[in-house]
Amino acid sequence: MKTLVIYYSKTGNTKAVAEEIAQELGADTEEIREAGRRHGYVRSAFDAIFKRMPDIRAMTHSLSDYDLVIVGTPVWGQGPVPPIQVFLSSADLQGKPVALFCTMGGVGDRRTFAKMEGLLTGSRIVARLSFDQQKAKSPETVAERVKVWTRELLDRLPDQRNRGTQASSGVAE
Repeated sequence: MKTLVIYYSKTGNTKAVAEEIAQELGADTEEIREAGRRHGYVRSAFDAIFKRMPDIRAMTHSLSDYDLVIVGTPVWGQGPVPPIQVFLSSADLQGKPVALFCTMGGVGDRRTFAKMEGLLTGSRIVARLSFDQQKAKSPETVAERVKVWTRELLDRLPDQRNRGTQASSGVAE
């Protein structure tokens, strides 16, 4: 199954998780980048809270080339970052299986996933994974949780390897 991991990262936490997922699945990665320069943390938080949406750069990968898309975001203001919201609002993921992950300072994963799912009309959400800041900063913890999560993810998709696992540790549903 050809897989693309799409993410936005300001501090590197979300990027580290995205790269671990991509490595585990043999997937391609695509970093969502803003067309302009991202301001500091306070301005970024206000942009998220007040729903100020930036322009984003064109992607280098074509979504139509992939069977599975995984989207990751940090949590800002208990929601996905504005660049990911812009991507999700404009991406054609109709009928595709989509998995979601987020990194956060403390709370907000459920609201973030709900907002992301609301922007993904017509796609099938197959898995969710969240990391708080402490766990996201530990490479060992990231590797361990991603390994379990990717196995569970593949088990939920038809005709994939590693069939049979029904556990859900690390998956926020």
